[in-house]
Amino acid sequence: MADHSFQIDIDDRSVTVRLDVSKYSPHGRFYACIFFIAFLALGICVLLFLPGKHGSPGMWQELSSNPVDSGGFIVPLVLLVSFPVLMGLFTWRYVVLAYPSDETFRCDRSTVTISKVRWLDFNNKHWNTRSFALAEIENMGYEAIARAKQASIYGLRFITAGKTLRILPGLKPQEADKILKALKTLGVDVPYDPELLKKLEEDADSH
Repeated sequence: MADHSFQIDIDDRSVTVRLDVSKYSPHGRFYACIFFIAFLALGICVLLFLPGKHGSPGMWQELSSNPVDSGGFIVPLVLLVSFPVLMGLFTWRYVVLAYPSDETFRCDRSTVTISKVRWLDFNNKHWNTRSFALAEIENMGYEAIARAKQASIYGLRFITAGKTLRILPGLKPQEADKILKALKTLGVDVPYDPELLKKLEEDADSH
């Protein structure tokens, strides 16, 4: 997971949080993308050339020995194509949030604005900016925004216009608590969160 550096600025009129990943890990996303592609390619190769169980033919043998219009060719081909698609759907969010691009979050008493570098823009030149009226923001909270086996990435999550948005991956509980308290004073819908309080207590005990 990439190094994260958050700059948090709070006053009585606004909250601004900057995630400056490229400063500490300028090539993290590029390497993560290469690893992701290599992982998918390895999975395809294993699936293609792995022998079948109990001496049955493997996928490569099925594809190479059956006519292209037969079930013995079409079924293995569909399985082979489906594998990278399914793996991409299951793992892409985690990769993107584990190796995030630079991001800026700003909230005042009327608007929430989120600016983020496009994930595949490794030169950090193209930013996408979205703005939402404060009244459209619901259930702003701190929680796991991506999960993989034995690993979770925490950040802020909220709902707007029926869609769930996940931002600021890598936030620590103390940072999230500071941000959420300030957002609540600005009028953001921040529900009571006993899980965050529990995490704060656990962090306090560990120190």
